[in-house]
Amino acid sequence: MVTGFLYANAAARPEHTALVHRDERVTHAELLERVERLAGALAERGVAPGDAVALLLPNGPAFVTAFFAVTGLGAVVVPLNPQFKADERAFCMNACGVREVIADERQVAAMIERHPRRRLEPRGADETFAFQFSSGSTGRPKRLARTHGQLWAEAESYSFLGPDDRFFCAIPLFHTYGMGCCLIAAARHGATLVFLDDPQPFVLRRRRALELLERERITVFPGVPFIFGHLAGAPPGADLSALRLCFSAGTALAGETSEAFREAFGVPVRELYGCTEAGTLTADLDPEPVPGSVGTPVGRVRVRIEDGEVAVSSPAMTDGYSSMEELNRQVFRDGWFLTGDLGRIDDAGRLHVTGRKKLLIEVAGHKVDPIEVEDVVLAHPKVREAVVVGVSNGREETVKAVVVPGEGCGEREVIEFCRERLANFKVPQTVEFRDEIPRSPLGKVLRKYLV
Repeated sequence: MVTGFLYANAAARPEHTALVHRDERVTHAELLERVERLAGALAERGVAPGDAVALLLPNGPAFVTAFFAVTGLGAVVVPLNPQFKADERAFCMNACGVREVIADERQVAAMIERHPRRRLEPRGADETFAFQFSSGSTGRPKRLARTHGQLWAEAESYSFLGPDDRFFCAIPLFHTYGMGCCLIAAARHGATLVFLDDPQPFVLRRRRALELLERERITVFPGVPFIFGHLAGAPPGADLSALRLCFSAGTALAGETSEAFREAFGVPVRELYGCTEAGTLTADLDPEPVPGSVGTPVGRVRVRIEDGEVAVSSPAMTDGYSSMEELNRQVFRDGWFLTGDLGRIDDAGRLHVTGRKKLLIEVAGHKVDPIEVEDVVLAHPKVREAVVVGVSNGREETVKAVVVPGEGCGEREVIEFCRERLANFKVPQTVEFRDEIPRSPLGKVLRKYLV
């Protein structure tokens, strides 16, 4: 399955560069050796098929090595956001029954150096490959499992990419988008993956990003609108003539952002659509990007509209959420998944996403579940009621908490309370105090009056 790509690449192109990170260049042969050595070290520590292993690592060779070592052993990789605070990490790890945590790049290097190689056996299509978490409109993130066969099917859908491509990775590998469109796609084709070191905050790294895009002759650039907007506004002069495909996903791409990037660098930004439950689903591959289109289905993906909602079917799709039978009956039906997005399909078969049925807030490429943030705000002893919404300045969304306070409750106190319990991108930037939360006659919160 997926691990087989590493053996194929090491056999066919052993000296071809697989990874570029800062001053380090790793060939396909070297990457396979690192993966085999780390797998041996993990096995010696007792990691066995079916065990859950959490990765709390930044983008780079250590993440890639650990990712493939864990899954190659038949253990289950649990890629988590390193920005998560203790409560968030504990929730995810407890939900997955994590046995081992890999959180230190130096630890990975030491384990590789000390252990001999261990050849990895092929895994079965139905074996669990990864536990992931999908944000939603109710409660905590939902755990789902994806198998080796499902990840292999996603890899096969990237037929529009090739072995001579050079991928620029400025999006997190723990996220489905980065895992699929960067890590899995590059491994599938034996291509080169170039990492932007320390991409946060991106606004301070755009000069470095442009240097890498030019120096490494990047051909494929998956990103988010936030990134492309900042690059388009950079001082002119970077030569990005090698770029052939730029994809934006995560939230709607404004037409002016795509055109500004094209004007600056000569290549438009196209839209791509996917979800945690199924990976990449559609991509705009028309000769000229079609405004508002996220493209046509890739691979064996099928898309249809049910009562205005986007429904998808894919061999890369999970079978459902863990221990959520009622929700699964609602959104997984006869091999189709109801995404919660609203859309339409045009006469050429292109999907247009027109809105969200769910309440997710998009913050600089991250998805924030407002209900999760509300749970934290409401835990503050001086907060009586709270609703969390996304507010837009026309370019990007931020998180706002609307609070009915108790005695002595202050904005800074609420924000600091959240900062101790939530990743920074989830923390409300503003807190608005009100005497009451607006509700309909039936008691439903009227969020439109809070934005």
